[in-house]
Formats: sequence, structure tokens, C-alpha cells
Amino acid sequence: MADRLTRRTTRLLREPVVDLPRATCDYFSVLDGRTLHVHALLPASAVAVEQASLLFIQSSRVVVCPASAETIGDRISVTARAAFGTGTDEISLGKGIWSVAVTVSEASGERRFALQTTEPAEHDGPTVPTPPHPVSGWRFEPGCGNQGLAHLTVKAAKARAEVLRLATGPTEARISARLVGVGSLQDPMIVFTPRGDGTDVMIPIDPVNGQFEFTVPLAELAVGPPGAEVIWEAWVRTSPTRMVRLGRFLHDLRDPRTVLRVSRTTVTIDDRRFVGYRPYYTKAGNLAVACLHFTGAST
Repeated sequence: MADRLTRRTTRLLREPVVDLPRATCDYFSVLDGRTLHVHALLPASAVAVEQASLLFIQSSRVVVCPASAETIGDRISVTARAAFGTGTDEISLGKGIWSVAVTVSEASGERRFALQTTEPAEHDGPTVPTPPHPVSGWRFEPGCGNQGLAHLTVKAAKARAEVLRLATGPTEARISARLVGVGSLQDPMIVFTPRGDGTDVMIPIDPVNGQFEFTVPLAELAVGPPGAEVIWEAWVRTSPTRMVRLGRFLHDLRDPRTVLRVSRTTVTIDDRRFVGYRPYYTKAGNLAVACLHFTGAST
């Protein structure tokens, strides 16, 4: 299967750019999940450039992004910044592998150059090298083929529900969120599922333009004997047969547990019943709520 994927990738790259002259691309990176930055040096024969552009090529489709060119000695330095999205000044690309090239206008006409680059270096630290787009959830992953030709892999957003605001207090916990990568909805619900045995707790929601807000049903989550902590996984049911995770996913954190922390809070359920609750995010970004039920007699 890996061999088939390699052959398919090579075919996609060979057709549009493999026969072009090469420009040395020493910077080819997507920052903040949404902005591609490119720096390339054209061969010495490319002089007196009047205009430059960055090209995204997929089969017969070509998307053009403005670039700037500057003469450095006997070379031409080309820089480009492509912001991905659906706004007026943003670049919109469909799913799949896009070859990336540079075109320049000279006195003698237009010339195109393939970008010769290298695979991104190994990345180690608190952030991931290619985070999702913080608004759309799509992924724009830079890379290169077998011949070192730059390409961009575009992936659609995974269906999830992104927490926008998590407000905790001594009386209630409220969560605002929005749906990402979700199409149609049918009887949407928030579903809290206990780890281990137990019955799900469900809350109807009514998203408007994909956004919704709800109060965490702490009284219903305070189950089991006093002193026993129950952990609930949070989901959004988008139809009677499908659920997606609720959490924090559109960020560049390698492990959100170390940064996105929420303190434990205690609320009163009635005169002698209390619940200490602690919402938290797993390493994958999924939201969970730990609930510790106790009574006045057990304190």
C-alpha cells in the first residue's frame, strides 16, 4: 500500500512541475495552521524579474498567490506568504496534494520554476509542527516528493465540536462551543458517557450557525456513593447514529493537559449534597468532567 501511495504521489507531482527548472527553496513552512511562508532562490540565469507569483497546481487547476522578488548579487530571491481560508485576501484550496511552483515575468516572457526543498526537520517541543487551521480545522501540510519537489497536502477538517468558552463557578458550569467539519444535524444532543458502567446523560441543544451553549448537568452527573469520583466523557450527538467528540482541538499544543487546566470547583446540589467537579482535557484534546459526589455528613 505504501508503494502505491508513493507511485500515486510521484505521478501527481511529475505531471505539473517535474520538467521545470529548479529553484532552491530554503524555507517552506506553514505557521499557525493557516499561513504558508516560502523563500526561494532562482538560478543565476533568472535576472531582471518584473513580477513573481507562487503557484499551487493540482491536475489542471492552478491557484495563484502574489509573491515578491529581489535581486541579490546574481540571484533572484522570491518570498511569498499565502494565507489559507475563504476570505477576500485568502487562498482557497481543495483537498488533495498540490504541487507548488514559482512563476516570474521577465523582459523576455514568463518562466516557471519547481521548488527544490527538503523534508521538514524533526520537531520536538511543546507544540506540533503542523497544527490544524484555527478556524476551519483543515490541515495544510508542507512536504516534498521523491525528487525533492515541494508540495502541500490539504486535508478536510475532522468532525468535532470545539469548545470556545468553559466557564466554571460555585453555582454552575457553562460551555460554549461550535461544530467543525459537521454537515447536517438531526436531533443534536450533548451526551455525557461515564467511564465504566453507567447510564448516559443527554441534553438537547439547538445550534445556530454551528454554535451552541449549554449548562453542564452537575446534579445528574453526581452519581454513585459519596466519595466516589466518576469521570464523564463529553460528546455531541449529531444524529441518532453518529457522535463526535467535544473538546479543544484547533490549537498547536502537543499535550493540552499541561496548559489548558481548570481548577476543581464545588457546587451545592441541595441542603446536604455537594459535587466537586473538574473539567479537563485529555492528551487528544477530548473534554472530560470528573465529578466527586459527597454529602454534608461525609465532610
